[in-house]
Amino acid sequence: MNFVFWLAQKEFRVSLETSGDNVLRARVGDAAHDVSAEFISQEEILLTVDGRIFNVIVHSNSVSHSVFMNGKLFRVEKRSAFKTLREERGRQKKRDIQTTMPGRVVQVLAAVGDEVKEGQPVLVLEAMKMQNEIKAPQDGRLTRVRFRAGDYVEAGAILFTVE
Repeated sequence: MNFVFWLAQKEFRVSLETSGDNVLRARVGDAAHDVSAEFISQEEILLTVDGRIFNVIVHSNSVSHSVFMNGKLFRVEKRSAFKTLREERGRQKKRDIQTTMPGRVVQVLAAVGDEVKEGQPVLVLEAMKMQNEIKAPQDGRLTRVRFRAGDYVEAGAILFTVE
């Protein structure tokens, strides 16, 4: 299992794997630690890391976790997978936009060569009896629109390209 979290604006990637009875092997960068946890209450945990015991209290809200560990406070930011992927990719020069399900193109709202803004609808796709606006993922110019109104598309098809 892999996790990504942010502490003081710094990203940490953690992988966990079972190491024994109630013990996990946690890897953070090049370091590896044996970890076990005993839940005292819904918010309080006795955490054992490489034989050292830590008293941990966690309070969560919609944007972060406040973690009190041995008298110190740490604020761990929550992020959605979408936001994380978007930041990792950065602003790519070329983005192919694919559909995740089969459907029918109802309307094309922009043409090749048009300048589009991030979030601007480019085409309308009908899938599962619902019409969905497919929007530009970034500012740029449409360099390819592969379908016209009335065309059927398969799942995974590239609908258009923004550069």
